[in-house]
Amino acid sequence: MKIILWSEFPRRVNWKKVKALFSKHKLRAEIYVACKNITEFKKWQKKISDKNIRVGAWPILSKKEGYWFSGFSSKRSIDKLKEFSGQKLKIDLEVPFSKWQYSDWQAFLYFLKILFRKGKNNEYLKKTIKQLSKTSEIIVNEFPFPELFLKRAGLHYSQNKKVIKNIMLYTTIPSKVVQPFVKWNLKRFAQKAIKKDKKVTFSIGLIGKGILKTEGIYTSIEEFQKDLDFIKSLKAKAVAIYSIEAIMERDSEKWINLISKYQK
Repeated sequence: MKIILWSEFPRRVNWKKVKALFSKHKLRAEIYVACKNITEFKKWQKKISDKNIRVGAWPILSKKEGYWFSGFSSKRSIDKLKEFSGQKLKIDLEVPFSKWQYSDWQAFLYFLKILFRKGKNNEYLKKTIKQLSKTSEIIVNEFPFPELFLKRAGLHYSQNKKVIKNIMLYTTIPSKVVQPFVKWNLKRFAQKAIKKDKKVTFSIGLIGKGILKTEGIYTSIEEFQKDLDFIKSLKAKAVAIYSIEAIMERDSEKWINLISKYQK
């Protein structure tokens, strides 16, 4: 599989150490770095690019604007994607950022509220992504939810030659109580998705906490390996992993070595 790594907090990373570990374990990967504008991205691209690392942009918004992109984003926010024309980029289609502390019940209620509303700028977001795809290679992150709901909320974009769909199979986020059910459901969803489209890719995690700061994470590398084995069993073309900073803050040598065994 092609290896992709997300980097939501690049300032936390010792990139010299990353390069050294990649070289030592012969790991090659694409790393998508969270950034608010093209100037910031160019800075990270220059700092991180290496013979083993290809850097892509992961555009994000301010928390006030929603942080992620969706049909609920304003046209002004969506327009910020345009400056990344010509770059490899990941467009994260997620419900707008919420200040609440994560819990299964709160997440359920929030998603229920969002998914039954129609994003006012759904078509504008689709049009913008289509225009960008003429000059950029794009990965579109998507929830493992029924397409009908995603389309209504502006959280869906159809895969094509220049736009690759990446479905978030984050098994660790829910509480331990519901994790067995969530894992079973995610596996079923992934199997159906790749049967429908062999080009679809998947994200796994979390190795470390994200922007909400309360998400569940892998308690061991063995849990992570089980998810890697599952993605491999699907014969997926690529796996994206959240995140490189989390790897470097744990037993980085061990995690990088394991990941290298799954690459092409």
